[in-house]
Amino acid sequence: HMGTVWNCGKSRKSNMSSEKKSKVERPLTELLKISEKGCFEMSKFVQDVYKRLNEDRKLMKEKADNSFFTIADALVQVMVRTMFPSDKFREFCGEESPSNINIEKAPYSVDGMELPPDLSESFKKSFAEIKKLAKSVDGEAYKELGVFVDPIDGTREFCTGLGSQCSICIGFTRDKLPVAGIVFRPIPLEEGSKLTYMAGCKQEGYTNGVLDYSDGKAQESLLTSNGSISKFTDALIKELDFVRYKAGGCGNKMLLLLEGKGTAYIQDRGVSRWDTCAAQAVIEAMGGVLSKLTTIQSNRSIESYQYKVSDVNLDLNPEAHLTKYNAKNKEMGGRNPAPKVTGENVLPYSNVCGLFGLKTKDKDLANRILDAIQKVQKKVSPQYS
Repeated sequence: HMGTVWNCGKSRKSNMSSEKKSKVERPLTELLKISEKGCFEMSKFVQDVYKRLNEDRKLMKEKADNSFFTIADALVQVMVRTMFPSDKFREFCGEESPSNINIEKAPYSVDGMELPPDLSESFKKSFAEIKKLAKSVDGEAYKELGVFVDPIDGTREFCTGLGSQCSICIGFTRDKLPVAGIVFRPIPLEEGSKLTYMAGCKQEGYTNGVLDYSDGKAQESLLTSNGSISKFTDALIKELDFVRYKAGGCGNKMLLLLEGKGTAYIQDRGVSRWDTCAAQAVIEAMGGVLSKLTTIQSNRSIESYQYKVSDVNLDLNPEAHLTKYNAKNKEMGGRNPAPKVTGENVLPYSNVCGLFGLKTKDKDLANRILDAIQKVQKKVSPQYS
């Protein structure tokens, strides 16, 4: 009973009225080309910070939920915000909310973390190029669009010597859905090798990027985080007879999926909207799917998260639990047993309905995986959080 359901998903009604006023022929494609240039510029600075992180731990902090935060996260977000300013877009949502940013003059600093002189020079250069790019963004074409940004997705990897697994994620939304995006790895696998990325917009039929494709000999695998996985995910891997492919960063895992290195990306523990927005736009442009896991699990249908600036979470899941990552109040998130998620206690941008990603809509593969999900969940439920 999957046929039609698998091909649907929510219909995308687009409001094109605002775009008629502008002279831009393919506005989203234009935006992605600017984003791509911006990512190459920002990567120079990101690489410089990355090289310094090992010897200079003052460039990073731990946040309340033990996740990492670096001066690069904050300054990349500032640069993206500069490229796509509020007077040209409807709304902006970024992962970082640092309180004290000084980018007026050197020494540049964020929340008391100071950039050393050589890194200040590097930032100044990248920032100057970004300001030039900002001027090329049409003033009228994007008034209906939102921008969702994870300046460095996979900051933990970035801080622990696994920088090639992190990515800059910039997603553009209309009517609460991702319509265009770029996922860009700023740190090459080896010094001097090509940077890999993918940009895509399904509506305008645009994809562009450089991927490191697998040789096709890889065993079928399920992409998972580097950390621990739930009993459900573990049971699913065994049921499918897949291998587990550990990798950091949501954006990176989407690129690994597109590179053919992982067969599927299924997660019951959530990430956040800024992790999935760009990735979803890219994967859909490439002919794949990124959906909530809850609807796949309950009735084998594809449904997108809703992407909108909001004080409350627009995609609640009564089965999900609070954790230190998704709770508004960190103390509540640390309780045992963990409280259930409600509109009041959960962060607005936490994805508490899980994730299901495939790079193609191959029905045989999809059916095989969906059958396995149905079978496994009878024994062990997804651990939504």
